[in-house]
Formats: sequence, C-alpha cells, structure tokens
Amino acid sequence: MEPRQALGTLDTALSALLEDQASLKKRLQELQQLKREARVMPKLKVPFPVPEVPLEFRGRTEQAQEVAKSLVSKLRVCCPLPGGSALVIFDDPKVAEQVLQQEMRQVNLEECRLRVRVQPLELPMVTSVQVSSKASRQRVLVSGLPAGLALAEETLLDKLELFFGKARHGGGDVDTRELLQGSAVLGFTDEGVAQHLCQVGQFQVPLSGQQVPLRVTPYMNGVIQKAEIQWQPVPHAVLVLGIPDVLDGPELRDILEVHFQKPTCGGGEVVAVAVVPPGERGLATFTSESG
Repeated sequence: MEPRQALGTLDTALSALLEDQASLKKRLQELQQLKREARVMPKLKVPFPVPEVPLEFRGRTEQAQEVAKSLVSKLRVCCPLPGGSALVIFDDPKVAEQVLQQEMRQVNLEECRLRVRVQPLELPMVTSVQVSSKASRQRVLVSGLPAGLALAEETLLDKLELFFGKARHGGGDVDTRELLQGSAVLGFTDEGVAQHLCQVGQFQVPLSGQQVPLRVTPYMNGVIQKAEIQWQPVPHAVLVLGIPDVLDGPELRDILEVHFQKPTCGGGEVVAVAVVPPGERGLATFTSESG
C-alpha cells in the first residue's frame, strides 16, 4: 500500500472514531441529565379511584382526570338465617321500625296462634379501612382506553404488549398483562422499563385504525392493614324468630305476609318474605341498588 493510501485509510478510521466518541459523549450527557431530573422530579400523580366509604385522608389533593364514582360493582352481602325464622322486607323503612317496637308477636292461624319474636336484621359493614400502598417497580397502569374500541380483550392486550414491548417506544419484554375498565396493567421483566415509561407518561398508540392517546403511570400495590367493621341494621328488614314446624313454607309465607301487611298489626306494604323451616339453614343475599 502506498503511503498516501495508508494515510487516507488512517484519516477515515480516525474520523469514524471521533464520530463515535461524539455520539457516546452526547448519549452520556443525555443519561446524566435524566439522572439529575429523576433526583429532583416530584412524585408522579397517580389516578387511584377509591370505594365510597368514609376514609381519613392526610395529605395534599391535586386536580386530576375524572374517575369513576365507585370502585365497587354489584356489591353482595350474604347473611345466614337460622332454622325456624323468616325475613320480611318492607317497602317503607318506617313500617319496619314500627313493627320492631313490639318484640313479641302473635300470628293467628285457623286453629291456633303462633307466638314469634321480631328483631332487626344486622349486617357487617366496613366503616373504616387503612391501606398501605406503594408503586410497583415492574408494573404500570395504562389508562385512557376509550370505550368504543371494537377489539376483543385478548386482541387489545396483544396490541398493547406489541407497542410497549418495543425498545424504540422505551418498552421491553412484557411478562404479565391484565385488562381493567378503561385501563390495563402491564408487567415487565426489567424494572427499568416501568420507570422509564412512567417518566415519559404520554403515548400515542395505534388502535383500531386511530392514534389513541394513552397515559402510563405507576401501578399501585395496596395492602389492607386494618379494617373496622360495625353491625348495622337493614332499614327495610325485620327478622322473625321462633317459628315452629306447623305449616309448609309457601303457606306460612302467605300467612306472615298477610299478618305484617295489616295496619292493625302496625304493618304495611311487604316487598318480600323468605321462610327458613326448622332444622334447615338459609342465606339472604343483599345487593347494591345500582347493581
């Protein structure tokens, strides 16, 4: 090789090395800037809908996106009923209150009289709850999914996994995924992926032929540390106890309904009557009015 050609080759190699050095230096500066921002960055605002229960909150509040009024859907509370009992539900809670003023009652049958006892029906209700929470290091909450997407659940999760699994979007390998109402939870193998996505925060994700703006925030892990439960009476309900085995269930139900509907007995409009024969056990299920 001639000296001039060798010199040209060395110049080219040196120029390439200098370009690589400049690129690495620029990348180093970017990483150092991100590190400085992470140290001074305020805590991320995390949308966290809570159930409609009385909670004590200590801290500051910030205006955020509107969330659902209640996290509880189709609430069900089950209450066991002993044998020889009946559950009477009134339309007006004032009627139930009036009936309970006379504990011992006499129900007239054709050939005899039944002496029964009435008492309030009480259910366990959570009055306060203490929850400790912390942001997950490997999972994120992807919120902002519109309700009108014509996509099956698995298809939507596949598209989210494909988008957030790409390195050019700041993502990585997805190992868990779960679809919630209007949002999804994605878990990543590398802890750094979740942190980076939360720092970016906003993404435009192609879904159903459109660019959908989605927000990525830390996924909060919550553990109930303490819960207080109080027994509270059901306003419309009366529990009848001490019913002997003298009549079949349907016939006895009709007799009790007639008895507690009579104004002379302090009754009123009856919505439902459930009878549990002696020797058996029943289960009354109460659901929320909206569910």
